Amino acid sequence: MPSTNPFFSSTTGYTGEQNLIDNLVIEQIGMFGIDLQYMPRENVNLDRLLHEATKDVFRLSMSIPMYIKSFNGYENSMEMLTKFGVRSADELTLIMSRSQWTTYYAPYVKSFYNAQDGRDPLAENNALEGQTARRPKEGDLVFFPYDGGIFEVKYVMFDQPFFMLAKGYTFELQLEKFEYSGEDFQTGQEVIDKTSVRSDFPVVQFNMVD
Repeated sequence: MPSTNPFFSSTTGYTGEQNLIDNLVIEQIGMFGIDLQYMPRENVNLDRLLHEATKDVFRLSMSIPMYIKSFNGYENSMEMLTKFGVRSADELTLIMSRSQWTTYYAPYVKSFYNAQDGRDPLAENNALEGQTARRPKEGDLVFFPYDGGIFEVKYVMFDQPFFMLAKGYTFELQLEKFEYSGEDFQTGQEVIDKTSVRSDFPVVQFNMVD
C-alpha cells in the first residue's frame, strides 16, 4: 500500500531527532526566558458535583523557567470599569518545556498532593479533587516579579507547535490577571504572600461629618 516517505516525513521522527528538538527548546527558554514562581491550586472542601471549592489554598511555590510569548494590556494600561468594580485586563502567554515539567516538577507536585491526602507518594492523584501532575492545570497561579502581579492559568495548550516529529515539546499557558477573592497563600515566599492581600488599585475613603 502507498505510504509517505519515512525518511523525510515531518510527522514521524527518531528518538535522536526528537531529543535534539527538545534540547533546543530547553536551551532557548533558558537563554531568553525568565524564572517564574508557579503555584498549584489546592481545593478545600471541593463539591464534586459542581466542582467548586469553598476555599482555595496555595502552599507550594516552584521556580520554573518560562518564555514570555506575548503580553496584552500592559502597553495600553487596560483597566475596565465593570459592575463589580475596576478590574485589570492584563494577559500573558507563557511557554514552558514539557520534558522539564515531567522530569523535575510533576513528581514533586504528585507527591505534594498525595501527602495532603495521606496517600503513598507514588500513588495516582485524585482527579475528582482537582489534583493532577501530568501537566500544569487551569486555576493554578504564576507570580510575575516585574510588577509583583499574580496571574491565573486560564487554558493550557499542549499541541502548539503541532507535534513536530510526532511529539510535543512545550506547554503554552494562557493567563489573565488574578482577581483575589479570599484565597489563602502559605507559600513561604513573603513577596507572594503579601501580594495576595494587596489591592491593585488605590482605595479612597471618605469621612462624613455633621
